[in-house]
Amino acid sequence: MKRNVIFSATLILSLFFLQTAAYAQKKDSFKIVKLQTSAHTEMCKAKIEKTLAYEKGIIESELDRESQILIVKYNPDKTDVKKIITVITSLGHDAIEITETKEKSEGQEKQQK
Repeated sequence: MKRNVIFSATLILSLFFLQTAAYAQKKDSFKIVKLQTSAHTEMCKAKIEKTLAYEKGIIESELDRESQILIVKYNPDKTDVKKIITVITSLGHDAIEITETKEKSEGQEKQQK
C-alpha cells in the first residue's frame, strides 16, 4: 500500500513538471510586429491597446503616440499580422506593417539630413 502511494505521488509530480516544462517552451514562442498607425491622441492609444488586449493571441501592445508606431507582441499559433491590422482598421485607424527594409531606409534618410 505504501509503495502504491509513493508511486502515485511520484507519477503525479512527474506529470506536473513535464506539463510545466512544455508550457514554458510554448510561452516563449512569440513574434513582434511594428505597425505604422494613424492614431495620434491618448484616447486613440487607449482604445487600440485595450481592444488588442482582448484579442486572442495578443500578448502585449504599446503605441508610441509621437511616432504613431504600434509594437505588438503576439502568439503566431493563435493570430497573425493580417488579423491584427483588421482589428485596428475596424477601430477606424490605418495600420501598415513596417518591415526592416523600410526602417533602414527611413534611418538612412534621417542620417542624410
